[in-house]
Amino acid sequence: MNIVPLVSIKNAKLFDGIEGNGLLLVEVSKRVEKDSLLYVLDLDGIERNNPNLELYQRLTEHCILWIDNGPRRIDDVMDTIMAGATNITLREDIWPALDMPGVQELTDDEIYLDKTDQYQEQKTLQHVFSADIGTILFNEETLYGIFSKQKIVNQKIYLYASSLEKIQLWTEQGISGIIIDLNKKQGVV
Repeated sequence: MNIVPLVSIKNAKLFDGIEGNGLLLVEVSKRVEKDSLLYVLDLDGIERNNPNLELYQRLTEHCILWIDNGPRRIDDVMDTIMAGATNITLREDIWPALDMPGVQELTDDEIYLDKTDQYQEQKTLQHVFSADIGTILFNEETLYGIFSKQKIVNQKIYLYASSLEKIQLWTEQGISGIIIDLNKKQGVV
């Protein structure tokens, strides 16, 4: 199981979690292993359609970036990839007419859909796109429940978690990985 640290960006400032403390760029290189995967939750992009592309370019000098910045059209995806994204997260609530074939043409890297709202309403994961499109959930951990290993065996599913307490359970269920705030990942191997 992969454990991916998360940093967020709000008002063009870096934080060591969704509701974390301020973080300087130099601190990222001290706290995140070189060339490891880093989840970047860009709230400026998601909430205001103002992604921090220049900041991604600086982060990519040290980390492999999985960027979640709320692209709304193909050009936004291209800008995100050009700024350094290796993996991207798309949100259907922000881009209702999602052009998945167009996105897949742009990149061979991993693509994930935020299915938080759908999962919260239906308590199940329904894949609309091909198996190579992953799923990410940002629900409260208590809402995850039990995943059926048989049903998710061919899916890439990442869960946002506030701790790693349930990591053994999620591993047994076949979850691909956990995304956890950088400030809560310290000391984890």
